[in-house]
Amino acid sequence: MRQTVLVISCGILFLGPAASAQRRPPGQKPTVGVTIALKAGGETYAFSGQASCTHAPVASIYGIASGQWTVQQSADSRSAQLTLWKPTNGSGEMFSLSVSSAGRSQSVNTVKASGAAAPQGSGKVTFAPAGKGGTFTVDAKTATGTPITGTIKCDTLLPAIAEGGD
Repeated sequence: MRQTVLVISCGILFLGPAASAQRRPPGQKPTVGVTIALKAGGETYAFSGQASCTHAPVASIYGIASGQWTVQQSADSRSAQLTLWKPTNGSGEMFSLSVSSAGRSQSVNTVKASGAAAPQGSGKVTFAPAGKGGTFTVDAKTATGTPITGTIKCDTLLPAIAEGGD
């Protein structure tokens, strides 16, 4: 018998399979196959392995109802994190991206909302669904003009589970 977990946090409703939520130790996110091929400035960031990829069709960023996609990968003193929001009001997609490797970090944050910090950098992230996952294509620049380009492919997008907050 398959059960469903219902989590309500800050007025956001997430539905997800109970089994996956019950098998993980607290605080540990489920992982899926991921391939990252990014270029940040002159450095290549390549990764193939397990990482967290989630999707919430109904989420919120600074009170703006949005779809949300996230990728979080961290291993061997390197990390890549991407969050993409697609507001339901049609105001335009927003994203935050951080890539850290060899002691160097590059980031972009295009979130434009009341209460948010000023955007840092510019660009676009698009998502092309494929099967249970899909590919994010990144074409961005940091606030200092350093380009970050490439792709992040998630074999599967798991349901997002609310973690709390305001």
